[in-house]
Amino acid sequence: MADLETLERQIAELRALEEIKTLKYRYFRAMTYNDYDTLKETLTEDVVTSYSDGEYVFADREKLLTFLIDSHDPEAEIIAYWMAGMPEIQLQNENEATAIWAMYHYFFNKAQGFVDEMFVYYDDEYRLEDGIWRISKTGYTRVINQILDRREIPYQMKAPPWAIANGGGLGPPTAS
Repeated sequence: MADLETLERQIAELRALEEIKTLKYRYFRAMTYNDYDTLKETLTEDVVTSYSDGEYVFADREKLLTFLIDSHDPEAEIIAYWMAGMPEIQLQNENEATAIWAMYHYFFNKAQGFVDEMFVYYDDEYRLEDGIWRISKTGYTRVINQILDRREIPYQMKAPPWAIANGGGLGPPTAS
């Protein structure tokens, strides 16, 4: 039978794993809703990022946020979302962790009539700061990417009214 100290350590490790999962899900929700205040809180100030197989690399939070805000124009008629799962999280010590995540990304540019779908693996590093887990390094390697011209494919897409209001920009649903 495990002693109390061992059980306390195991519970702390399980809690850290769940907090890191929640952090990554919050990161993707903030990206989907263009919620940059929440996104900022998921990242360390010195976060290092590498998106699109190293095409977009940043070494601090403010430069990254500026890029994301400038590249996600709310008037651009874009619907995008990210789904992540299958995490392989490794606690390195009490204050640091690493993870690999599978991620599917859907990007629909209504104005230009194309869909960009990607499946990637994210490689992340996390740091515990003042009792809160944050992403300190993130980036992905593309596994597959397909661009579909929606003008040539005869299919329809259904979405709730809040997702297509104001030219297709996403925002969280509001209470009626």
